[in-house]
Amino acid sequence: MGNFVSASPNEAAILSGRSGTRIFVGKTGFRFWIVEKVDRLSLELYTIHIKSHDAETCRGVRVNISSIAQVKVDAWKDIHEQPLDADGRSIHAKKGRSSAGDLNNTKIKLAAQHFLGGTNESIVDCLQRTLEGHQRQILGTLTVEELYKDRQAFSASVRDHVFDDLASMGFKLVSYTVNDISDNSDYMLSLGITQTAIVKREAAEGKARNESEAKKKVAEYTAQARIAEAHALREAHVVVAQQQEQEAEADRDLNLKKASFEREVNQARAEAEAAGPIESARQGQAVIREKTRQIEAEEKN
Repeated sequence: MGNFVSASPNEAAILSGRSGTRIFVGKTGFRFWIVEKVDRLSLELYTIHIKSHDAETCRGVRVNISSIAQVKVDAWKDIHEQPLDADGRSIHAKKGRSSAGDLNNTKIKLAAQHFLGGTNESIVDCLQRTLEGHQRQILGTLTVEELYKDRQAFSASVRDHVFDDLASMGFKLVSYTVNDISDNSDYMLSLGITQTAIVKREAAEGKARNESEAKKKVAEYTAQARIAEAHALREAHVVVAQQQEQEAEADRDLNLKKASFEREVNQARAEAEAAGPIESARQGQAVIREKTRQIEAEEKN
């Protein structure tokens, strides 16, 4: 006979005995008495504080680094590891199971081989030593300047280097973050002071350069404004001169017309004044001719 064994989602119940090894996570299995035993392996996330004191960089400068890693048993297969059908679809998904619901039995067995029956403290200690060793190894390949300028690249290198070792133990690195980097000789403080001085110098240079450019622009705009003003004044003067010339021409034409009109009026007046005496003289001549004709007629009679 036997009994049922239940496993919560954050642990693996490992049954071993006459039927080999069976693993249950988040479900219930049946255990046969005497011929099978059950052990439990935590699948929870382990938070590991990693501290490296007096770790030597590639140029011999010793630094202190503090970081935090999140590690857990690699209990679930990645979606890329799922068996696929001819159309490239997950076989388990076609059967109604989640594509993320396949246990990674190989990794759980590896973790069980190394840590089953051990305490959480012993597991954390082993993982911490492994991570700290890789952290020191990566520090030995970098300069303090590289650490100071690019922590992200350092973190990426550590993640890449610990992958195989953790996988061989059935674990995977979920996250890795550097909290603090320091040294006992104020080397990094000097770097910070130097960097601050460089930043201040570049800021001063940038300010002076911007002010110089601004002054140049102001001078340029002022010159352009003055040139534009001179052009406008010149054009205005030309327009005024042209207008005055047109007004003078108009006045001249008007005066010429007035003089012509006055000359015509005077001529007409003179002609009118001369017409009276001429007409009187003509009439007088006619009277004289008539009298002369009458006298001649009388003498003939």
